[in-house]
Amino acid sequence: MKFFIGLRVTGEDFNELMKEMEKVYSTLKNQGYDYYCTLQDGETFQNLTKMDMLKSAFKSIDKCDAYLAIIKNENKSEGLLIEIGYCLANKKKIILLINKSVKNTYLRNIANKVIEFNDRNDMISKLKALKL
Repeated sequence: MKFFIGLRVTGEDFNELMKEMEKVYSTLKNQGYDYYCTLQDGETFQNLTKMDMLKSAFKSIDKCDAYLAIIKNENKSEGLLIEIGYCLANKKKIILLINKSVKNTYLRNIANKVIEFNDRNDMISKLKALKL
């Protein structure tokens, strides 16, 4: 199974985010899952217009079996929400990895699978136990 990984990037500490995502990538790989995240394309992706970013993301989502949405706080990501809408319209499985403290969202109601976590370490532990 191949995941498209979506998460909020704008406003995040990029260096910390990349360290965290390396743990996510290695955990998924060790579990036998394949994945794609736009962060892997670095500046190439970040230099696109917003519309071209979305078009590129949609093409990548089409090549994946499921969308893994990582929600760590209440701050919204328009790009992530648009990608999730695209997944719904195209009947892609949505796996929601969400911090238990996040209350102001309806994403739990539309996801095919919801995995709640307390902190980064718990998030990685929950990913290690992921079975689909």
